[in-house]
Amino acid sequence: METTYFQQIENIIGKNLERRGMDKIKLDGQLEKAVRELFHGNRIFIVTGFVIKQTLTGETDGPIGAISLASALEQMGKEVVLVTDQYSGDLLYRGLKTKGMNTLVEIIYHEKELELSKKLIEKYRPSHVVAIERPGRAIDGRIYSMRGEDLSDLVPNTDILFEESKKQGIITIAVGDGGNEIGMGKIRPYIVDAVHKGDQICAAFETDILIIAGVSNWGGHALAAALSLEAQRMLLHDLNTERALLKSIVQSGAVDGCTKKRTLTVDGLSLAENLAVLKSLIDLVESMLAAKNSVCLSVS
Repeated sequence: METTYFQQIENIIGKNLERRGMDKIKLDGQLEKAVRELFHGNRIFIVTGFVIKQTLTGETDGPIGAISLASALEQMGKEVVLVTDQYSGDLLYRGLKTKGMNTLVEIIYHEKELELSKKLIEKYRPSHVVAIERPGRAIDGRIYSMRGEDLSDLVPNTDILFEESKKQGIITIAVGDGGNEIGMGKIRPYIVDAVHKGDQICAAFETDILIIAGVSNWGGHALAAALSLEAQRMLLHDLNTERALLKSIVQSGAVDGCTKKRTLTVDGLSLAENLAVLKSLIDLVESMLAAKNSVCLSVS
């Protein structure tokens, strides 16, 4: 797949980055690297879930992107394990049921992070570990919301899973949109300089590969779109499925991370705005696949 395809996908998911001060970040080639890795992977962990302190439930950003990527990988014959905490477990179960998937879900609990992380790695022996909108520890060892709220007593430290994975040579990948998610240590100087409270909230852990998206769900869709082009078949779900997924996780208690309300919105953006981004990705994949098929037919 030509690099320009990746660039077009990155442009689509770059919408909304200016709201967080993340729009000037240039991470050329990261999406392409992630897709090359996942394409040749065999068993992938996808870690997601960001608790909202006021409601003690997970937010609408993260689980949908994780399920989208998990679905794409499973259609390619990969094994996937979703990893989350007690606040987002029900959201994933409900979303998976809505999509007709039987993906395994593992829960990480407070004060058992190291023990459980080692057990999960030993049990599944993943080739890759991916974070999608998963809070990461700042340099002071605490976890913060984008507004600087201390979430450390609520959020299990899944940085440990990534640290243990790196020790064993497992490739780590992250998707984030605000600077406080696992993986953002890769661009800490930029976040400190450009993001509100960046010095305080920036996650310290640096993943091997980092993808920035205006909404982290879009990053999951972007990976599914790029994998579609590699696999030469559509792996993204349609707009009706996206709508159903959002509705199902909201019914299970998910709230918008910005408004803290149980609405069909993500990061303060309407359902229509989120569907428009997914449609752009679907349209791009369809046009690229059609072009490839046309070339093949003309050659044959």
